[in-house]
Amino acid sequence: MLLSEYDQSAVKLASKAWGQIFELNLKREVASPKSGLLYHYTVVEGLKGIIERNELWASSAYFLNDSAEIIYGYGVLKDVLDAWLAKSRRPEESFTLGLVRDLRKWFGEDLLERHVIDPIYLACFCEDDNLLSQWRTYGQSGAYSLGFRVPADAFSNQGFKPEPNTYTSRWIQVEYERKGQISKCSACLEQVLNALDAPEVVEAIRTIGDHPILGYSKLLRTVGDILVEEIVGFKHEAFSVEKEWRIVVRRRELTKQGTDDDGKTPTPIYFRSSNGSLIPYVKLIPIDHLKKLPIACIRSGPTLEKTTTVMAICMLLEKSGFSGVRVRGSDITVRL
Repeated sequence: MLLSEYDQSAVKLASKAWGQIFELNLKREVASPKSGLLYHYTVVEGLKGIIERNELWASSAYFLNDSAEIIYGYGVLKDVLDAWLAKSRRPEESFTLGLVRDLRKWFGEDLLERHVIDPIYLACFCEDDNLLSQWRTYGQSGAYSLGFRVPADAFSNQGFKPEPNTYTSRWIQVEYERKGQISKCSACLEQVLNALDAPEVVEAIRTIGDHPILGYSKLLRTVGDILVEEIVGFKHEAFSVEKEWRIVVRRRELTKQGTDDDGKTPTPIYFRSSNGSLIPYVKLIPIDHLKKLPIACIRSGPTLEKTTTVMAICMLLEKSGFSGVRVRGSDITVRL
């Protein structure tokens, strides 16, 4: 069915509701670290690759060091959806009631049945460049923290971008408090539902049913994407010492623009090996290919000999065309 064959008055009303959801997506809180710096911990091969290739890797959220992280976020969201359904007094034929039920199914049993997991990629950072827990995680083979400059407007200017032109990225600050996690999910859900509660909007969406851009299936997926982008920033409070931030890299559902070519260009997804497993990842590259990643400083871990390690890092930076990067070693003397 051609787009022109759909009821155009219904399309107009549905489009208005989509516009509200789009605005909600854009206006979600975007914070920036007070210091203007965030630190990415890595091993020696990671350091070498970042500097020599002038790129950072964002790994699939489903293949993190602690694979339970993404499952934890899904658990929080399912609790929020269950609580909403339990207290809802909407009639059985209610559009928003049906939507929430479908979301609950999508994030519940359907999640395990889908053969292709929606792509979510993360690059992880800390507020502290000399964190003992991080040194212990990476320190067995030599660890480093790279300080990246984060501008005040962290949403629109990161200094780098996803290599896939159909993907977008944004900074998020990890939420460790369960109460805060529930509050964020609930607020996001309520704002989306408010945009869809008007009877005329409901009727419009039902009328255009299978519309490929504004129809119900697309709506369900997009609302699910918005909620997923919230929960990938959730971790158990036991990890709060890390003060973690993340760059979330997602396929652009709400912000598709002229760089898309209808799938003619294959999405550049790569794979690395870790502990006998394949880890999917995408590259984060400078916005201007003639410039370097916004690295301000590098610190080597406490298990490494400071003088020669700092010397080697400086030589690597010079050879790779980086300048003005401060290099130092950790002053922690603990045995890892």
